[in-house]
Amino acid sequence: MTAKVTYLPGVVPVDDESRALQSGVAATSWHGEPEDAEYGRDDQRTEPAMSEGEREAFLENVVVRALARKSLSEWEVTNLLAANGVDESEFEQFLDRYRANRYVDDYDLAETLVESLQRRKGYGRSQIRHELSARHVAPEIISVALAVLSEDDELRKATELAEKRAPTLARLDAATAERRLTSFLMRKGYPSSVVRAAVAAALKPQPRAVRFR
Repeated sequence: MTAKVTYLPGVVPVDDESRALQSGVAATSWHGEPEDAEYGRDDQRTEPAMSEGEREAFLENVVVRALARKSLSEWEVTNLLAANGVDESEFEQFLDRYRANRYVDDYDLAETLVESLQRRKGYGRSQIRHELSARHVAPEIISVALAVLSEDDELRKATELAEKRAPTLARLDAATAERRLTSFLMRKGYPSSVVRAAVAAALKPQPRAVRFR
């Protein structure tokens, strides 16, 4: 004699599936979830679109977080906006807001970089100009920022760098040492007249100490 089988609530035996459907009870998976054709689409449901105010607040937060890591040029800010779905036609309205809040200021950025690149990295005018151009700072802004550097400033910094590096070239012959030191300063962005003077000062033979017997 076959024992009577008791089914869990909501689970319909396969043999009775057709009868269940006719009586209005949906078949279930082993998880007890309705095997509905719409179920898969529910998993992919998207969040409702942000309001304009929420979108502006979100984008401002993105920019502020980026600025906490490093200063950004206006061009770098537009790249950040574009990466977050902002159309190019909207760039100026966002930049106007960020300028008003002093989040972006290419003049201030250029002045800061001129000072730090010259002092910390020992860059000359041409290398500083290259660095600012790479960040798409306008040429006229770069020119204004570089005006604070005189040729005397460049000669002083180039000579300081050359004198610091010269001892590492002491084992080389004079011509090789001069060539390497010249190449080093040229890569830093100094003009040829400044390089020649700085190299000459750094490699100038030192007078020998007089020894008395």
